[in-house]
Parts: sequence; C-alpha cells; structure tokens
Amino acid sequence: MKPTDEYAGFILDKLAALEVVSGKRMFGGWVIHMAGKVLGFVFEDTFLFEPGPTVDRMLPDAPRRELFPGSKLFVVIDESMNSHRLCELARACYDDFPISKPRKRRGKAAEQEEKRRKEIEERFPFAKNIE
Repeated sequence: MKPTDEYAGFILDKLAALEVVSGKRMFGGWVIHMAGKVLGFVFEDTFLFEPGPTVDRMLPDAPRRELFPGSKLFVVIDESMNSHRLCELARACYDDFPISKPRKRRGKAAEQEEKRRKEIEERFPFAKNIE
C-alpha cells in the first residue's frame, strides 16, 4: 500500500463518526466526500480541506497550500487534529460546499441509468420532477 493510501485511510478513520464520508482514488491522491459534497483531498500525505467562509472562521491561522500549481488555496489540516474536532469542522463547513456534479454516463451505463430512472418514475410518479 502506498503512503498516500495509508494516510487517506487514517483521515477516513478520523471522519468515520460522520458515517456519510467516503474516499476515492483520483489523480495520484484521494478525494474525500461527505454526503455528495467534496470535503477535500489527500495528496502527498497531506489533508487539504476545501476552503470556505466557515473553515476560514474556525481555522483562521491554518496554513494554505495549492493542490497543484495554479489551483485555489486549500486549508492544510494538521494530522494531530483529533477526530472529534475534524468531524465538527466537516459538519460546520458542509453547507459551504457545492454539491458534486453527477458524472455523465455513456454507452451501456447510460442505458442502464435511463432504465433505472424509468422504473423509479413508474413506481413513484412524483419522482418525475426530482433531479
């Protein structure tokens, strides 16, 4: 296992109390989601938290770092932050983050998604207007 994978597991363990947190490998690092929104990224054994007004208020002196050259500045979360404090930060900042856009499906996956959507609409007519 790569060090970044181990560190991502460490961060996910700290956030486990939230129950709606997941991680996914992406671009040589990890993206950490909470209920459909991006919380941050684990990259080079550093947890980079998505910036926003709440995190700026709660961690005003936290260091900032780019995820890659030219990107916005993310808040660097110190690994010594305890699990309770990290979960509190994630809950407080949740409303600051945009909802992740769903992937556009192609080919067979798109056909399966359309079939599933039609089945839901047939079973639950009120779901036609929900996206």
